[in-house]
Amino acid sequence: MVIEDYFDIHGTYELVDGVYNVDGTVNLIKRVEKLPCKFGNVSGDFLCDYNNLTSLEGSPNWVGRDFYCQGNKLKTLEGCPKFIGFDFLCNDNKLTSLKGCPSWVGNGFDIEHNNLKSLEGCPISVGGSYTCDENLHNNLEYRQYVIMMKLRS
Repeated sequence: MVIEDYFDIHGTYELVDGVYNVDGTVNLIKRVEKLPCKFGNVSGDFLCDYNNLTSLEGSPNWVGRDFYCQGNKLKTLEGCPKFIGFDFLCNDNKLTSLKGCPSWVGNGFDIEHNNLKSLEGCPISVGGSYTCDENLHNNLEYRQYVIMMKLRS
């Protein structure tokens, strides 16, 4: 496998023990169901949005800026980064749970338009907006979320 066949990388990278660490931004450019290699740390953005991904296995553990995985076929966040420096966009997937979700998101957390039944497993810390509309309809957690959003306005 040649990494450049699957990813557009702006910056430099090194392969250490089968894991790619990138000083820069990574953009998935080939339509795949799963990532063809494993990433460690990415200092910039990691973009794998609007693809055919059914799994985030191989995603970086740490992303310095944005992590975009919206518009895929994800049912779970297993394999997702644990730290995201800025925005996490995972809207328009098929998520039923937040298990595997990042622990820390520095700015916006967007998981709207999924099939979530609960917010269990959500990040410990979100530094900006928290958007989960079009989920959880008519259950207690959704009603609490709506009230919280109204109070913030």
